[in-house]
This record gives sequence, structure tokens and C-alpha cells, in this order.
Amino acid sequence: MKKLLLLAIFLSVTLILPAAPAIAKSKKTAPAVTVSTSDKISAVHLTSITVSVHSPAASKEYKVTPATKITVNGHPGTLSSLATGMDVSVTTAADPTTAVTIDAKSKK
Repeated sequence: MKKLLLLAIFLSVTLILPAAPAIAKSKKTAPAVTVSTSDKISAVHLTSITVSVHSPAASKEYKVTPATKITVNGHPGTLSSLATGMDVSVTTAADPTTAVTIDAKSKK
């Protein structure tokens, strides 16, 4: 009887433990990426913004979706509240062309 109980425990542990790491790994998400704050908005379009990147000197366009959180000078904003010349920090999704957050600051 003891052998049967030990065999049942051994089989249970052997079958359950290998599945635990697979379950834990399934919840990983891609980390967000933030663009340098020395960047500036060079254009505002209907569904995107173009940012002049400081280093290396280049230009990047980011899609703005209804889920994109926009702040201007620390207050909630909209795409229409953004203007060229503002300092900007953009956080992207796993897709590096879609903005998750846009934090803009106007010149003082």
C-alpha cells in the first residue's frame, strides 16, 4: 500500500512541476521604450506626429491611436493640443511606430 501511495505522489509531482514554468512564461509582455526628451515635434498630422530626433539626427513618425495618452505641460491633452517646436518624449508599444504615451512641453 505504501508503494502505491509513493508511486502516486511521484507521478503527480513529475507531471505537475514541468507545466508550472510554461504557465508563468505565458504572461510576458514587451517592455515600453521611451525616446529622449531632447527631441522636438516637427509636424502634427491627423493621426500621427513627426519628431525630430536629437541624436542621431533624424526624423521619426509615430502613429497616434485613441488609446495614446497625451500630456502637455503635465496636463491631459489631445493631438490637437500638440504643436511644432514642443519638447517631446514618446513611449512606444512593441510596435516601435505606435505611440503609447506622448509627453510634450511647450517652450517657456
